Amino acid sequence: MKIAIYSPNWVGDAALSLPFIYHVKQKYPNSELIIICKEWVQSVYQNNPNINKIISIATTESRGITNTFRLGFLLRKENIQIFYTLTDSFRSSFVLWLSKSKKRIGYNLQGRGVFLTVKIKLPLKKTHRYKKYLKLIEKDDTSINQKLIFFKKEEIEWAKHEIKELGIKNPVGLFPFSVSETRTFPNGKISEWLKGSKENFLIFGAKNDSQKANVIINKNKNISMVSLCGKYSLRQSMALISLCKYALAADSGLGHISSIIKIPTISFFGANRALVTKPIGKSCVVIDQSNRCNPCKKNICCLKSINKDDVNSSINSLI
Repeated sequence: MKIAIYSPNWVGDAALSLPFIYHVKQKYPNSELIIICKEWVQSVYQNNPNINKIISIATTESRGITNTFRLGFLLRKENIQIFYTLTDSFRSSFVLWLSKSKKRIGYNLQGRGVFLTVKIKLPLKKTHRYKKYLKLIEKDDTSINQKLIFFKKEEIEWAKHEIKELGIKNPVGLFPFSVSETRTFPNGKISEWLKGSKENFLIFGAKNDSQKANVIINKNKNISMVSLCGKYSLRQSMALISLCKYALAADSGLGHISSIIKIPTISFFGANRALVTKPIGKSCVVIDQSNRCNPCKKNICCLKSINKDDVNSSINSLI
């Protein structure tokens, strides 16, 4: 039996889908499990023994009605019996319908129920996103103990070699950037949080974060920092992160990755988002000051109200 899962579109959400993928495979151990995802998140799923096939959608093929039909017809050839969509988009449910899968399962919203054979009502209360995914298979046990991200031996050996070439020992991951500018670490606060630190920081980010990373380095010349922004693929960055002593993370995809691979992770949250999107796993502490006021959803006050003592106590609780 073939089962397909239409993946969320963001790295963090893709990471939060991993418990769902694990439990689907547990429920249907003899199934062939296919992941349909955007190309920029496929690294999250690579080398996963629960996944038999990844169908990656290129950026140039992810929009437009023609590409939607093309994807649906491509999936029709897979002869999928059960098809889940983890996104709330209208497009994903239409793709499920085009695939002619016998059982099409997703949340009933945006008028897309007509394309689904099993329509699930959205939870009435705020629910963490990974639990929302698990609700699609009526999974009540939401404990997370299993391994969810997998590396080949060669990937880890490569990462060790790269860190040695950088001349850095016991690196600490720093993920100060986010797709949302309001979730990015304020520059002045980074200097406050890291003042006097003797750690060796690796700054991770996309190519368009390079200039911002250089600003951080120039403002903190007494601290050991190296920017890796835009120098490595997501998969390579994940392997490098797996060798970090711990990580300081904005509300971002890399924070989810580091927590899942059991790197002690301190995640900085604001705008009352932690309830729904905080990293999963036991190796994470969330610093969230958004309850101090009525959230404006702009992260202006709550991120700036985090002080050095908050950061140090969180680090000490994990290390």
